[in-house]
Amino acid sequence: MAFRRAWLYCRRRGVKWQERAGAASSEMVLLMAVVLPLMGFVFWAAPRVMNLVYEMTCVLVSWPFL
Repeated sequence: MAFRRAWLYCRRRGVKWQERAGAASSEMVLLMAVVLPLMGFVFWAAPRVMNLVYEMTCVLVSWPFL
């Protein structure tokens, strides 16, 4: 398995290489566990919210004429 290498600054030893293992997997977990359910909720709620805003606007515009 190939690891990514990144520069790391250390006070005692100066600049050195550090192996970066697991950074991509944590980003994938963040995507799957947080972003995708949030997108699902937004896609479910957005049409409903737009419909309610449209109805409220219609009521506010038509109210003086009732």
